[in-house]
Amino acid sequence: MKKIIASLVTREKRYALLENERVVRLEVAQPQQESTVGNIYTGKVTKVMPGMEAVFVEYGADKNGLLHRDELPAFQQDKSKNLPVKGISSYIHQGQKLLVQVSRDESGTKGAKLSAMIELSSPSLVYIYGNDYLGVSKKFTNHRLQSYWRKAASEHKQELEGLIVRTSMENQSEDDFVKQLHALRATYQHLVKTADSAKKPGLVYARDTFLDMLTTKIAAIPTGEIIMDHFESCQELKKRLDDQNSEWTVTYDSGPGDLFTKYHIQTQVSESLNKQVPLPNGGSLIIEETEAFTIIDVNTGKFIGKAQKEQTLFETNLEAANEVVHQIILRNLAGIILVDFINMTEEKHRKAIVAAMTKEMKQDNRHVQIVGFTELGILQLTRKRTSPSLQDKLTNQCEVCQGTGRVDSPETVAFRLERELFEHRRSVDEAVWVEMNQAVADVLLGAKDSGREWIEALIGKKLLVTYIEGYLNSYTIKRFGSYKELKQAKSVHE
Repeated sequence: MKKIIASLVTREKRYALLENERVVRLEVAQPQQESTVGNIYTGKVTKVMPGMEAVFVEYGADKNGLLHRDELPAFQQDKSKNLPVKGISSYIHQGQKLLVQVSRDESGTKGAKLSAMIELSSPSLVYIYGNDYLGVSKKFTNHRLQSYWRKAASEHKQELEGLIVRTSMENQSEDDFVKQLHALRATYQHLVKTADSAKKPGLVYARDTFLDMLTTKIAAIPTGEIIMDHFESCQELKKRLDDQNSEWTVTYDSGPGDLFTKYHIQTQVSESLNKQVPLPNGGSLIIEETEAFTIIDVNTGKFIGKAQKEQTLFETNLEAANEVVHQIILRNLAGIILVDFINMTEEKHRKAIVAAMTKEMKQDNRHVQIVGFTELGILQLTRKRTSPSLQDKLTNQCEVCQGTGRVDSPETVAFRLERELFEHRRSVDEAVWVEMNQAVADVLLGAKDSGREWIEALIGKKLLVTYIEGYLNSYTIKRFGSYKELKQAKSVHE
């Protein structure tokens, strides 16, 4: 049975999907990454722009949002009745109060894009007020059921309501559909009443994107157990799952500790950012994320013998193929992905690797295309990108190495300093004071200062050194001046 551990009590929300106590998917949402898309506000029209067929709306954000005529229920109603198209001033006026929903976040100097057609959703149904529309998911496997749901939805739909039946509704009953529809309809009516009583523009409904994501993930899995540490979210999730007749069990854990630590997940989270991933047979994966693509290198363990070399390589690659899929999903790798398997001479083995990867990738909910092996034996695949990878979410590029994973060696830094000091050899200053780390000093001055006399002769100055802590190979030229002055300043500094 699958299990989900969801921690929502702190500002960073996390959930881990476990299979046999192993994390197979990890989602993290930090406050600065939250979007306002889907949030609903009561707004007030501040300016009508006939030339743009749009209005600016104050809704409680720093910048006013933009609402286009096409996003107004009144306009959509005229359009559905084939009435003549009118200008925006016929549908809305300055100072008017209305419900608006963010459809695109603020960007730079631009305010958010808004809609007055309010969209609410459950895992199996999307409800849109203000747009006379009916749609059924094209992913239904049974075309007869697709036609059935189109007819059933049209019978329950009211004027100015739009409905989209999602794929997960395919095998549910009409009672389940009606129950979800009434719940969404009631939520909309509640929002209208809240907006009517509001004295100023502001938020009336904040979409819980993390809980929505969690609900969607659960809906795709027949049964399992979820353990949560946030009581209100636990109650809300129970209500949602009851509406879907889900077989998942929801447990509230009120313990004082962190759930990820309690259920031994934190270690796996940390390991999911490691560059090297060990394989059971002694081999390993090396994973490198770059801006253009991700490279996964497969390294073998010890060979059994020359006669079995090809078979050993194939078995190692087959084991690696399963782990590659696991790591792609866990780390949320996307875009172009290149897997450098250990070179195999037999074509049947390459086909078996592709087949294994294809089978394992069926558990993923993203669009994945396995292109195949290149002439150099590298497997190419692509995975649709919908959100940042786990590495991008949880880490920043190193300010020292700028993401290269390499820093200047002590020799490089020492000789750079030597050249810079040499440029000052003709100055009238008697001495120079330099800060540097021990590794750079050992190269510049030699073991036990054996090279000091030579370097001082080269630069024509006495050299005073202050040692700094840290592994970074660096130096700072503090001051030039008289030997006595710098010696005194150095002693004060120390």
